[in-house]
Amino acid sequence: MQQICLDCGMRVSETTRNCPKCDNPLNLQHDGSTITVDIAHQGERVSEALQKMQSEIDLASKGVAKSIRLVVGSGLIRDEVVLVLRDLKFRGDVIDFEAEPFNAGAILVRLK
Repeated sequence: MQQICLDCGMRVSETTRNCPKCDNPLNLQHDGSTITVDIAHQGERVSEALQKMQSEIDLASKGVAKSIRLVVGSGLIRDEVVLVLRDLKFRGDVIDFEAEPFNAGAILVRLK
């Protein structure tokens, strides 16, 4: 699988960390977009929602989106997602996260 450096346009392997042409870090490049994923309103249990969240974060991290918006509702799933996101932030897997302004049922996670 290949990816394209957003700075110079060179095609490189998806395992390459820095572009060999312009030396820019590929894992920090983004197009400013946000992906929205609902992980709590299809009858998911907490464990299923957390698995879905991790899968979507992993997939989005490989792409060019800057953020992922997780629709989590306002109950137990939201509370558990926040705990896992704190751990992901501590480990450096996500840059930051916050509850969406005016919508406590969605969390915006900054990936790049």
